[in-house]
Amino acid sequence: MIENLKRIREPLAWMALVALAGGEILGLVRFVQLLTADKVPLFAAFQSVGLSILNLPLVLALVALVCLCLFMAPATGRAVLVARLAAIVVSIGTLLQLVCMILGVAASANAFGVIVEILGGLLDVAVKAVAAGALWILLRGLGAGRLEAAPRPVGTEIEPAEPKAQPVWRPEQATGTAWRTANEAAAGAVPSSLGDQQAPPSADTRWKPAPRPEAQSGQSDPMG
Repeated sequence: MIENLKRIREPLAWMALVALAGGEILGLVRFVQLLTADKVPLFAAFQSVGLSILNLPLVLALVALVCLCLFMAPATGRAVLVARLAAIVVSIGTLLQLVCMILGVAASANAFGVIVEILGGLLDVAVKAVAAGALWILLRGLGAGRLEAAPRPVGTEIEPAEPKAQPVWRPEQATGTAWRTANEAAAGAVPSSLGDQQAPPSADTRWKPAPRPEAQSGQSDPMG
C-alpha cells in the first residue's frame, strides 16, 4: 500500500490542484452569470459564490499530498513546483472567499443571520488561511535551508558526460614549410611544405666521394 501511495501521490496532488483552480474559475463565471443572466443583486451574488468558491476538504487533502510529495522518501521530481502552485491557488481562493463573505453580509435578512454567517465564514476562511500559510512556510523553509526534502531517487538527474580531452597535436593535421638545405634558405628560395613529397635530388647535387689526395712529394709511383 505504501508503494502504491508513493506512485500516485503526485498525480493525486495535481488532480486536487486542478480541481481547486477550476472551482475558483467556475465561481467567477457563476458570479458573472448571476449578475448578468439571473439579475441577482450584487451582494446576494457575493454571498452565493462565497460559499462554494473553495472546497475545504480538498484544500486539506492538497496540503497533505504536498507534504507526502516533499517528505516521503523518495521525494517526487516536481514536489516543489506542486507546493508552490498549491500555495498560490489556495491563497487566491482564500482571498476571494474572504471578499465574498464580507460583501455578502449585506444580503443577510437580520442581525442573527449576519452573526451566524460571519462566525461560520470566519472559521472556514481561517482554516484555509492556515493551510495557505503552512504551504508558504514550507516553501520558505526549503528555500532557506531550514527544511530538507526527502532525497530523490538515484538516477533522476543525469549529468552530462565530460568531453574527452582532445590531443593538442595530430600528425595528419601538422602543416608547415621548410627548406631542404641551408643554401636554399640563404639564397631566398621558396620553401616547400612539410606535407609535400620532396623530389629526389638531382644528379649533380647527389653526394660524391671526395677525390683521393695526391701522392706526397718524394714518393715514387709504384708502377714506375
